[in-house]
Amino acid sequence: MALPLTDTGPIKVAIATGNGVGITDHFGYALQFQIWDFSSDEPRLLETRRNTPGCGAARGGEGPDPLDLSVDLVADCKAVIVAKIGECGVNRLNALGILVFETDDSVATAVRELAGSDLLRARNAA
Repeated sequence: MALPLTDTGPIKVAIATGNGVGITDHFGYALQFQIWDFSSDEPRLLETRRNTPGCGAARGGEGPDPLDLSVDLVADCKAVIVAKIGECGVNRLNALGILVFETDDSVATAVRELAGSDLLRARNAA
């Protein structure tokens, strides 16, 4: 039996999925992230956040770095699950204490495997 992760609110995980079924998107090109709550034994989908992809975006002279917009979108999450991510994205997320996982699994498989692991529990206890 898994222990509850927290009593202080949701433990959010962002999943980059273009179709809602598979983990299909590269972090920098993701158009949306599903946000899941892992604070109980049964993870649940909280919301879907629309994203302006940072990679391939034209950089103007002013305004934030486009990749920062994607990072800011998931900054309240403890982990991000993507099909691929570059070193720059990993470094920016890790600097915020966000775990990064790459996989080509289905969303359901990734949610089940993460819920059954101690990775979020260990991160939340730290």
